[in-house]
Amino acid sequence: MLNVKKIKDIREDHDITQQKMADILGVKRSTYSLWEIGISTIPLKNLCDFVDYFEISLDYALGLHKNRSTSTCQKGMDFKVLGENIKRMRIEKGLSQMDVAKSLGVSQACIVRYEKGIICISINNLYALSKIFKVSFTTLCGKEIRHDEKILQEV
Repeated sequence: MLNVKKIKDIREDHDITQQKMADILGVKRSTYSLWEIGISTIPLKNLCDFVDYFEISLDYALGLHKNRSTSTCQKGMDFKVLGENIKRMRIEKGLSQMDVAKSLGVSQACIVRYEKGIICISINNLYALSKIFKVSFTTLCGKEIRHDEKILQEV
């Protein structure tokens, strides 16, 4: 289960007000507040901006593991990469788009749009996919730097 309230702990650990965090993420304070108390779900783009700001992993921000390091994480969010990962992992698991659509309670057309990076997937559906594919959010979103990319960055 996702622990979206973890973002409050992270913000408070850095002595940042809700208003300042909202400004950093480019949203209203009231919108940010609803994310912290779990009434609304933080959109993936804003969550990626949040983890990039604090240099933590997506999985840590959502309370899925205790490792906060992002030394192997890329900045930003590329929805085309996310879509390619969804498609590749779906095929590796031998699942059709319809199989995945039924698991998520969405249409097959929605899966097509996810896989093409046309629309952003919700955090809840992303969580369900990470369970189906048995991978972390960080891996699924393509924010994990492969070993060969890390070597190139260090050169």
